[in-house]
Amino acid sequence: MENNFTIYQTRAINFKPEPWSVLWPDITYTYPPAALVFFYTFSIFQLGIFWVKLTLTIIDLFCAYLFYRHVSKLAATLFFCAPVSLWYTSHEGQFEALETLLIILSVLTIRAKQWRIAGFLLAISFQVKIWGILVVPWLLYEAWRSRSHPSFTSLLGKVAQGVVLGFIPFLPYYLQKPDLLLTPFKDPLSHFINFNPFTWNPLATSHWTFYWFSFWTYMALIALVIAGIDGWKKRHSIFSLSPLASFLVILKSLKWAQFWYLIAAPGFLFCFLPQRKLIHLLLVIYIMHSLDSPVLIIKERSLGNVIGPQIHLAMESCLFTCNVK
Repeated sequence: MENNFTIYQTRAINFKPEPWSVLWPDITYTYPPAALVFFYTFSIFQLGIFWVKLTLTIIDLFCAYLFYRHVSKLAATLFFCAPVSLWYTSHEGQFEALETLLIILSVLTIRAKQWRIAGFLLAISFQVKIWGILVVPWLLYEAWRSRSHPSFTSLLGKVAQGVVLGFIPFLPYYLQKPDLLLTPFKDPLSHFINFNPFTWNPLATSHWTFYWFSFWTYMALIALVIAGIDGWKKRHSIFSLSPLASFLVILKSLKWAQFWYLIAAPGFLFCFLPQRKLIHLLLVIYIMHSLDSPVLIIKERSLGNVIGPQIHLAMESCLFTCNVK
């Protein structure tokens, strides 16, 4: 890609006559650079959207293996069979699965006290989507618990080294746009569209999916509150609950959110180890969240149905190979 480091200064209309360039012509690319490089890798080899979806499904399968290895077979099955992943990852190609994997690996390396690697993985996760930053308070707590040898400052230094290494490959993008990590919070659509199916007040809309998603996010928060009270009574730390609790609170508070944002949530469950019952409960709630996805599948809704036959045909032409200039 010529001048690929200036992509964040480029609008969709600059890619005419590509069919998709007319959808939102004045919107620039909004996601952090690690996500950009992930998709750019496919474009180098002119690989179409099928291969992206297949890769993301394999990532989901590997996440399921990590649930199997560190939690249980039941947890792996619940995670991999969640309709929200089957639909939005394997069918639509949303890339939250990549963020979920990076969060899981970050948490596991923190538990293994591999501080530099944890810092590196967190830095990469920040640059796919920003949700990985919610692990940081729990990381600081775990570092504080491990401070006797070496010192807390020394541990933070190792984490910082990993973070710096994770940002260095993407430095040219930040030279072009220093506020790059804040770009997703400035989504142009959010300025004139209120859309959040996880909203605190589902009664603000008459759509049944809003009632459903909002109810089950409330159930997840209630489960975390009960687990926190129980842990407090037993003098256990409740810091492990903070990443997922923060994620759900922020998710419900956003002005603009999409159904697939929830896919990142299971990554935070690894902070709870070895509380397997709580993990199983929250995975069941995760599945209940996404029971609207089979409805979408039955109705055979797809991106092409939403944005018109011309774009649908263009996407089909790029299914296996794509030579977009």
